[in-house]
Amino acid sequence: MRLKRETRSGKHVSRLLLIVVALAALAIAPAASSAITIELGGEVFKDKCTPCHADISKLKESNIIFTHGSHISYACSSCHTEYPHRPQGTLRVVMKDCFNCHALNHGPQGLMATGVCTDCHKPGPTKRRPVSHIEDWKNKPHVAPSLTSLQTECAMCHTQAQCDTCHLKTGVQWTPAVPFTYNPGNGCQACHGNPNLTKLAGGLIKSYQVSGIEASAHRDITCTQCHPDFNYGAGAPKPKTNLWNVNAGLACGDCHDHDGQTAAYNKSIHAEGIARGNLKSATCGSCHGGHDIPLTKDNQEASETVHASSEKMCGGCHKDYYDSYADYYHGAPYKAGAKDAPACWQCHTAHEIQPSTDKASSTYPTKLAATCGSGTCHDQHGDASEAFIRNSAGMIHGKKDARANNPVLKLIGSVFGGGS
Repeated sequence: MRLKRETRSGKHVSRLLLIVVALAALAIAPAASSAITIELGGEVFKDKCTPCHADISKLKESNIIFTHGSHISYACSSCHTEYPHRPQGTLRVVMKDCFNCHALNHGPQGLMATGVCTDCHKPGPTKRRPVSHIEDWKNKPHVAPSLTSLQTECAMCHTQAQCDTCHLKTGVQWTPAVPFTYNPGNGCQACHGNPNLTKLAGGLIKSYQVSGIEASAHRDITCTQCHPDFNYGAGAPKPKTNLWNVNAGLACGDCHDHDGQTAAYNKSIHAEGIARGNLKSATCGSCHGGHDIPLTKDNQEASETVHASSEKMCGGCHKDYYDSYADYYHGAPYKAGAKDAPACWQCHTAHEIQPSTDKASSTYPTKLAATCGSGTCHDQHGDASEAFIRNSAGMIHGKKDARANNPVLKLIGSVFGGGS
């Protein structure tokens, strides 16, 4: 019995050793045969970087005070806007990419990261001067670039005070033609182009990705032109209110004044509300939208899209009025998609809008005939008389009330029940 037990025990040990050797072989085989393939090009994303850079907090640069660890919460593509590994070598992040965040006053959040050169660049023999700053840079060579690149290059490192100090010493009087503030171009998209840029607010995940700019009317406009709260340095224009989204909505008037529309808006009930401190009042952006504003010039499809957007433009704030816009000849066909039915602003006007009780309003009782016969609909049929308007205008937003007060419909309702 002892011999049998020993034999069985020996077989058991042999089998166990075989299993251990097999497992070890399996563990070693992938390590020996696997190889990391570096793709030289394409998009930049985390899973493409981590096979080589699993612990980026340990990667440091010798010439600057920098660690990847302090940037761990940002996507790789926020700094490496182009894939860095190329056949000809590795692309380094340039200063312009750093200034997507550094020195940026990010609206209510304040300064994103330091913009002081010596906070990141170590003192020493390493040259930090741009290649354009040649030996006699302080003489005439800096004049031409300052006229063309003030906001895109000069203001990245310099302040107007620094310029003025030198100018005063040499007796030069100079006033910049544009605000002395750095313009990052589309640098904001380094973060806001990322679909994973989200925030938990009120129990809901809110996306902060900005999309649609490439096809919009504003594809050639830089972010800080519309967002004055998101700026660089003291030379930036002062925001008009303490809410960044209101300021963005009002910034349209800094560039646009088609046919006096900005002046008209400034006299409207909406602008009066803003001036009184009602920051819920409509701005240009409240009605026209933001990043995806379509270019309507020579674009029939975009024009039709805008015409069909009364609910979005006006109904969001004036829900009762939009819901009651339901008469047979205006509201009902408009909501059914009729291209020749009037949108809200075709009767109430847009930029200069006033309440109907104001004599300046296009829908003030004494102006209704002129508004309805202004060349869009009723003048074609000669039916824009004051008598016609007086008897029919109340139906446009009053169909429900008119039906409720109609004696015939009341009788039908009493006989058949709920006949209206």
